[in-house]
Amino acid sequence: MWRNFLAVIVGMFVGALTVGLVEILGNFVFPLPRDVDLSTPEAISQAMASIPLGAMLFVLLAWAMGSLVGGFLAAWLAASHHSTMALAVGGILMIGGITTLVQIPHPLWFSVIGLLLFLPAAYLGGKLALHLNPKSH
Repeated sequence: MWRNFLAVIVGMFVGALTVGLVEILGNFVFPLPRDVDLSTPEAISQAMASIPLGAMLFVLLAWAMGSLVGGFLAAWLAASHHSTMALAVGGILMIGGITTLVQIPHPLWFSVIGLLLFLPAAYLGGKLALHLNPKSH
């Protein structure tokens, strides 16, 4: 039981770190204009209208990659219920995504696609871990 709990904690931490790193890469590839004000929620809402599509796609990539990597690690490290541990990580990361979507308005298409990425990506990561580590079945 404790091993599964720690597997989810490690998967969540590494998954969140992966999200952050991919988003930083996206900010490097698609930097915000210097005059964009991010000091208030209203300013952030206005800035969302000028964010390039590529930058938004990088965020979706970050969410998917974080869930995939986090789910992979959780399943790899878990003692049992490997797919469930992977999905737990995806669910926790999805809560972070929902929080972001509530705090910062996004286009509807982005919100729908974003929320549909977390669990399948985590599940895929879990399945990949089981495929690469057949002793964990």
